Amino acid sequence: MSQVQAVSQGIRAGVSETLRVPQAMLAYLLGIVPALARRRIGKGQVLYRQDEVSDRVFVVVSGRVGITMLRSDGQELLIDIVGAGALCGEGAAFDGLPRFSSASVLEDCEVLVISATDFCKLMSAHAELSPLVVQTIALKQRMLATRLAQVTQASPEFRITELLSQITTPDAPTIVLTHQQIANLIGASRITVTRAMQKLRRGGAVRCQRGQYELVRSKLAGGLHAQA
Repeated sequence: MSQVQAVSQGIRAGVSETLRVPQAMLAYLLGIVPALARRRIGKGQVLYRQDEVSDRVFVVVSGRVGITMLRSDGQELLIDIVGAGALCGEGAAFDGLPRFSSASVLEDCEVLVISATDFCKLMSAHAELSPLVVQTIALKQRMLATRLAQVTQASPEFRITELLSQITTPDAPTIVLTHQQIANLIGASRITVTRAMQKLRRGGAVRCQRGQYELVRSKLAGGLHAQA
């Protein structure tokens, strides 16, 4: 079973995406061009595949999409789970190079499909759109930089609690992911995640019930980080 298929089985309504994207860009696009082509895509379908060349940009209107990369050894790595407002596939669409990742639908979703040329025309015609697009792309870069720093510096316990703080909300405090999926998202091995989870549960920072994880006390992870 692929990582995307595994995650799609664990996704439930109310689970937030790992990258919380501002809704301003999406709202603005829907406001200025209500006739933009929308595509409804069912769970398990693919938006785009790694290595393909395409000028299409996708903006998620509803649902959630898993972003993965296929390594040279054939292992599929889950990079992120994105939701409404997310901008996907813009890098390859704008630079014309092969896509470096794939995007698959984790739950039924609706997306805007815009060619890179049309997207640039929209930004040229609507000055207010450009800073919203830049903000969305900048947030993606900031998140990637944060995760890189965590992988190279932070303890597994700290990385896990940071991940849980990003993907849960007060209305949906629990998340359903396997240890392998968490490992892929924080850049660690499954065994490392299992050991870190045991430590967090003993310390009272994370609660686990029937495979659902809930962050209880994020500050405790700081102490665990310092002790690591």
